[in-house]
Amino acid sequence: MLSGAVNIAVGVAELRNQGFGSGHGQASAPSGLGARHARLTVNAAVTWCELILDTMADPSAPWRTSGPVAGPAVPGTRTPAP
Repeated sequence: MLSGAVNIAVGVAELRNQGFGSGHGQASAPSGLGARHARLTVNAAVTWCELILDTMADPSAPWRTSGPVAGPAVPGTRTPAP
């Protein structure tokens, strides 16, 4: 299921890169996409955000029980006590 959500996000990004988005400065409005494509994009974004927020709120999420993640220290921050 997660790979399906990721594929939708990648597909939306590809549509934008192919000239259907407004971020590349087209002189004219693109055609070929309809309201159904917009609904799919919005609903996929909502689903993804709900998944992330639910995961963040889940006390039994795997990343909560795996222990601290080792990484470079960031100046000005403290590492929580174990």
